[in-house]
Amino acid sequence: MKKTLICSAVASALFASASFAELSADGSVGATSDYRFRGISQTDENAALQGEINLNHSSGIHAGVWGSSIDFDENSDEGNFKLEVDYTAGYAFSVSDVDVDLGYVYYTYPNSESDVDADFGEVYGNVSYKGAEVGVNWSDDYFLESGKSTYVYTGVSHEFGIVTVGANVGYTFFDEKDVFENGTDQYMDYTVSASVDVLKNINLEVSYVGTDLDKSDLGGVDWAEDTFVATVTLSL
Repeated sequence: MKKTLICSAVASALFASASFAELSADGSVGATSDYRFRGISQTDENAALQGEINLNHSSGIHAGVWGSSIDFDENSDEGNFKLEVDYTAGYAFSVSDVDVDLGYVYYTYPNSESDVDADFGEVYGNVSYKGAEVGVNWSDDYFLESGKSTYVYTGVSHEFGIVTVGANVGYTFFDEKDVFENGTDQYMDYTVSASVDVLKNINLEVSYVGTDLDKSDLGGVDWAEDTFVATVTLSL
């Protein structure tokens, strides 16, 4: 809760000195057949409803709130998770044709009833150039107080007529050895996707998502197995 207030305070301070005339807002609502976060299902392989709203300033300062329904195992000792709400504050700028975004994102799980703190924050940075992107996220204490983590990723996207095709791969590294059941302290996730805009503000996407984890790593559940995911998003 304290970190949420800090993130909000930072965003407020950044926007306080900005001219309101230079502010813009955007958002979206959508539905996905399976909410995958870095390759792992957050919805017990079921559908999720999602939405976001963002404030952007012409200087590059931006802040946003993103939310999704989630569904972890209700019988888990770690709590009954039904909602995720993330808060982001950052600064984006360009150097020639290179786009850079630096910031902080705080992931929260309201009313999770968990015995340990599930909320966590990450400092992030990414660089993109003509459809190619590399980035890193770092947390000093990841989900469910599992210790320090680093996520590095790269991806590419390209438009073929009305279809945008993308692919990305990421690696998550943990300092602790007991994050997964078999003691694995790192794993890989990957996504291949194709999307198309329908009308002016509706996007349809089909993606193939997977990891190099298996059931034994996640206590017998298959949340990390390869699967197809369909998503529809309405831009507001």
